Amino acid sequence: RVIRKHRNDPVAFVREALGVVPTPQQEALLRAVAVPGAHVAVRSGHGTGKSCTLAWLILWFILTHDDARIPCTAPTGHQLDDILWAELKKWHGGLHPWYRQNLAVGGEKLTLTNSPSFAVKRTARKESPEALQGFHAKNILFLLDEASGIPEQIFEVAEGALSTPGASVVMTSNPTQTTGYFHRAFHRDRSKWTCLQFNSEDSPLVSREYVKDMEEKYGRESD
Repeated sequence: RVIRKHRNDPVAFVREALGVVPTPQQEALLRAVAVPGAHVAVRSGHGTGKSCTLAWLILWFILTHDDARIPCTAPTGHQLDDILWAELKKWHGGLHPWYRQNLAVGGEKLTLTNSPSFAVKRTARKESPEALQGFHAKNILFLLDEASGIPEQIFEVAEGALSTPGASVVMTSNPTQTTGYFHRAFHRDRSKWTCLQFNSEDSPLVSREYVKDMEEKYGRESD
């Protein structure tokens, strides 16, 4: 009964299994991904907790979905190892023991005891575009962090997997590029995506001093 509740409501999972209250922005992302087969793109300012939310989604998906695969990719090993996987290990440690006892976090994979389910990290490099290839399961959640920096070749190779019936996809990034797959999700391909925008000014996780400093340094209308 608890797992069924949490499968349908990742916000409840975060509140009850992790003991934390998500920000309104984080809650919007969690609810968007709860829709089966969701395709969600998030353009975000700095410090809004998007990588933290991705870690929550990994834990939620693997613990509440049968036969789950969660491929995670980013443009650099630093983004995967020092940010996303560090967040995953942190929140794994904070899980309710009833859930935590069934999970093991390694350097490359998160695995579920007595289950084929796992999350795995793969760096997205144009010389090895197979980062998101070859994943087949009943439930798939693709996570692409800092997606605007992922080479176009990765998306070209991965489009078959990304369009697998029922597969869910989440792309998050600072909007640093005016071309590419991530940019198109908010423009030409907008009808295919649930598009969210996280303004740093609206996040309680971002200090007002940071916002003020950026405004004074670059000007309020500066890109």
